[in-house]
Amino acid sequence: MVHRIGESPAAQRVRQWLAPLLLRIQQWIAPLARRLWERVAPQVEAAQDKVQGRLNSAFGNDLTAGKQSPVPARVRSMQLGAAAAALGIVAVVVGSAGGVSGGQDVEEAAQTAALPAGAPQNPGQAPVPADPHGGDGDVPPEAPPAPEPEAPWGPPAEGIDVSNHNGSIDWRKVAADGKQFTFVLATDGTSFTNPRYSEQYHGAKEAGLIAGAYHFARPDKSAEAQADRLLATADYQPDGRSLPPVLDLEVDPKGGGCYGLSVQEMHQWTDTFNRKIKDATGKDPIIYANPSFWNQCMGGTADYGDHPLWLASYGVSNPKVPAGFDNWDFWQYTDSGKVAGISKPTDLNQFQGGIERLKQLASN
Repeated sequence: MVHRIGESPAAQRVRQWLAPLLLRIQQWIAPLARRLWERVAPQVEAAQDKVQGRLNSAFGNDLTAGKQSPVPARVRSMQLGAAAAALGIVAVVVGSAGGVSGGQDVEEAAQTAALPAGAPQNPGQAPVPADPHGGDGDVPPEAPPAPEPEAPWGPPAEGIDVSNHNGSIDWRKVAADGKQFTFVLATDGTSFTNPRYSEQYHGAKEAGLIAGAYHFARPDKSAEAQADRLLATADYQPDGRSLPPVLDLEVDPKGGGCYGLSVQEMHQWTDTFNRKIKDATGKDPIIYANPSFWNQCMGGTADYGDHPLWLASYGVSNPKVPAGFDNWDFWQYTDSGKVAGISKPTDLNQFQGGIERLKQLASN
């Protein structure tokens, strides 16, 4: 196991990161170096023998003949010895590159890189304490990704909402009439499903509209069952063309009022429904309501102020926002609109933020 005393943590991490790469390079070069050594080894050995022979011959002849060489014997010995050493170094470098033992230090470094953080690198070294803030030594932890910037505001986007009562719709004509989004009734209570839902919902998306499914709530019946029914019908897809599902909260159509529930019970029912939808889609449901219902049945609560608000308010130029919300996102401003491609009167809506923000709501 390799350990370098005095090496900084940053240098250790760089070395540990490079170790596997160096090992792979060595493994790739080794066969080439081995073949190279097999070719040059005879020549290197012959050159070594030749130099050594000349060295012996030169010193032997001079000493036997009693002659004085023009170059001092010590200098000649150093020159010839250096030549022989150089050839020996060539042999060692080429041979070790092609061998297995030359990779020992790299292999040990690679093993060190595989150790978990904080493990000692040798028996005498104390473990490195973990950074209590989640960092890695002297390197600060990575910052979380920045949230996507909000799209710019634009002129209100125009849209509609439809149900089975609207019958067959020519969505190409709806789109050509300037409508950019639609909500489609998917389910009502625990027992009704719009028989035209798939035709209307997918037809709108195929024509280029952004679409969302809505559920007409019956809070005197199971919230779980109604959420499951909506999810089974809506076919919600995170495709950038689907708005979050809608919880349509209105007074009891059979007699008005709040379905015989207290404000607290209405909150509990709404929380249960919304939680199931968010668990399945990752989205907070859009809340559809009008000011009188919200004040009467929900107590003007701000608990749902972070949900997009689809506000119903007819015959006004500036709708009143219910207590608990900062502003409206969608505004249903009439139930008697005329739209190309739809034979009967239909509901008309606006999205306040403009088309780019509408696309962002369908994407996030």
